[in-house]
Amino acid sequence: MCKEVEIRITGIVQGVGFRPFVYGLARRHGINGTVRNDTEGVLVHAEGAEEHLEEFIRGIREHPPPLSSIRSITITEAEKRGYDNFSISKSEVSEKRFTFLPPDTAVCQECLGEFFDTGDRRYRYPFITCTNCGPRFSIIDDIPYDRVNTSMAGFTMCDRCRREYEDPLDRRFHTQPDACPICGPHLTLWRADGTIIADTIGEVASQTVSLLRQGSILAIKGVGGFLLACDAKNDAAVERLRERKGRPFKPFAMMAGSIETIERILHVSPVERSLLLSKERPILLLKEKREEVSRLVAPDLSFHGIMLPYLPFQYLLFSADADMVLIMTSGNVADEPILYRDEDALRSLGRIADYLVLYNRDIVAQSDDSVLFVEEGIPFFIRRSRGYVPVPFQTEGTGKHILATGGDLKNSFALAKDDVIILSQFLGDLASPAANEQYRRTIDHFKRVYDFTPEVVVSDMHPGYFTTAFADELEREGLERIAVQHHHAHIASVIAEREIPGKVIGLAFDGTGYGIDGTLWGSEFLIADRRSFQRIAHFSNFRLPGGESAIRDVWKIGLSLLFSRYGTSVPGIISHPQCDLVLEILQKGIRSPLTCSVGRIFDGVSSLLGFSERVSTEAEAAMLLEEAAVRGSSWRGKPFDIPREEGDTVVLQTEALTEHIIDLMRGGVAREEIAYRFHRALAHSAVTLSERIREAYSITGVALSGGVFQNRLLLRLVMEELREKKFDIHTHAQVPCNDGCIAHGQLAVAIAHMNDGQEKD
Repeated sequence: MCKEVEIRITGIVQGVGFRPFVYGLARRHGINGTVRNDTEGVLVHAEGAEEHLEEFIRGIREHPPPLSSIRSITITEAEKRGYDNFSISKSEVSEKRFTFLPPDTAVCQECLGEFFDTGDRRYRYPFITCTNCGPRFSIIDDIPYDRVNTSMAGFTMCDRCRREYEDPLDRRFHTQPDACPICGPHLTLWRADGTIIADTIGEVASQTVSLLRQGSILAIKGVGGFLLACDAKNDAAVERLRERKGRPFKPFAMMAGSIETIERILHVSPVERSLLLSKERPILLLKEKREEVSRLVAPDLSFHGIMLPYLPFQYLLFSADADMVLIMTSGNVADEPILYRDEDALRSLGRIADYLVLYNRDIVAQSDDSVLFVEEGIPFFIRRSRGYVPVPFQTEGTGKHILATGGDLKNSFALAKDDVIILSQFLGDLASPAANEQYRRTIDHFKRVYDFTPEVVVSDMHPGYFTTAFADELEREGLERIAVQHHHAHIASVIAEREIPGKVIGLAFDGTGYGIDGTLWGSEFLIADRRSFQRIAHFSNFRLPGGESAIRDVWKIGLSLLFSRYGTSVPGIISHPQCDLVLEILQKGIRSPLTCSVGRIFDGVSSLLGFSERVSTEAEAAMLLEEAAVRGSSWRGKPFDIPREEGDTVVLQTEALTEHIIDLMRGGVAREEIAYRFHRALAHSAVTLSERIREAYSITGVALSGGVFQNRLLLRLVMEELREKKFDIHTHAQVPCNDGCIAHGQLAVAIAHMNDGQEKD
């Protein structure tokens, strides 16, 4: 019996070879009809015997293309149109505009085989790609995903590429970035003064390798922006890069040419190996095994961030020297966003790099490399960007378009439309005008490609955030406005990710979050669901003398911790010319906001133990304290239980923790051991207090969020003890625990509020 159906497929189904896949499947099962892209996804009209249609649809469901991700398949009966074959129709703009963009992925093995095949017409062509790999998100300017709507629009295909592109059985059928040396983009090597010195792939590659070996610094245009590269084994080159970039401490990411090289110099578990080799190709933080790279790559730290090549040109560099290890760090200037436009790179990176490798295809959507670490076999994001964005998240629908502005640090914004959330790529800190401009430009891009017109805007409560001011602008334009407390957003993000139906005990430990009492929170024990939260406990407040300046001059925080416990009779632990002035500021309480932040406690303790006085980058003091604690982790005594003051809100006594540390120092305990005992005290007290909350409220789940949980030692200690005490542990899976999750959590809270309101109407 012949049957006719219309099949609507949504999800990541454009730019991933879905139409040729459907075409080939239809031919195998004797199905007639058509398949096309439109602004909703993929639409199939299929006619054939009922049993053949069932096999055809089963094939779509169970064996889709490797880069695709089906969100829904809707099948409806259709009128018979009398097709006598199966064809691929021209893309259309449908009534509804909402399709999902695929992320950029690493070059596939088939393309690499051709890339290194001397007889192939794309031999050593750095823009080789096919349906199963290559740039997507970074080149798409609009939907539907057709060449005219990408940054390949200006490159006219040669006859041979056109034949591949139009052949449904070819691996490059409708591969929008398809090109070859005759008709596609090409590389050029520039001096920093703006002169071109090489313009063929052979010359560019050989000279780039030679310059790297000589100790030069190069800015190399990647898939989502520029990367600054130099020889990671060359002390002088790495030191020069640090000086020019104004980055004395923050670790540099590296790239090695093979997994074997990485396994030789760093410890790699099976989970870590799988991540390194994945199509996403993230940077992974791995513990050093063998000292081969410069000590200046990650000063005083034993973990290195490293990745494998994901672009053909990167493979070409390493083919010339298999043992080479390169610095490959974001091409930006002093905490500004990654640069991705040629003119900006020539102007700004020319002051850092000696040479630049450019290509003449525009990057539409910038993105940094993603960063992860693995603890207890579980991957955790530090930065979610290239390779993972813009894969969507499922949510409840509200019938409205909602924009969440995120936070000002490690920013990602998010939008909710229908029943999905799209989280943007990592945009970084929004402290500079350049970052503010990039933020606005990226939101405009998302509004266009997702046909998104915000009706509701959600922001943090912090009155000084740029993202709050941006939300204020939209509110003045008539948008509905919702403000979400920072740490509630942290925990709500975990709840939404893990689809937890009820309340959890939320541990939100971070550096700064504006509290509903006007103080700076950051050591929060919450009882929370998506809708609301109750603050159950926190550490006692101490002051930040000089406000933001104390976050850089962490010795001031150490002095503040001493002042909170000892008053003006502070022990002579900290010696600084401005101690008396800062003590006077603390006594008078001027320009000294109150905080209870665990992140700031880490800063203060690091200064008390002499690991940090002034920092050049966020979390520097905490990283050095963690590194010391790992060295002191042979201690096996009973952990210090931080005393707490009972009341409507339980307060863990920061002063008692400070006193305990000073007593250990006076007792001659090694500072590395004290650092470890400090971590144990935090973990033990957090779990002990969680037990008390469980007993009082009958809640067994604990959600962990906040940037402090990027501290692997603390995370492991907390998880081990929670597991021992039979808690259900909930952590982030697809978003970072730092402020990169805030927009996601803001949407979770806003959607819960809006749907509650609808239910009451």
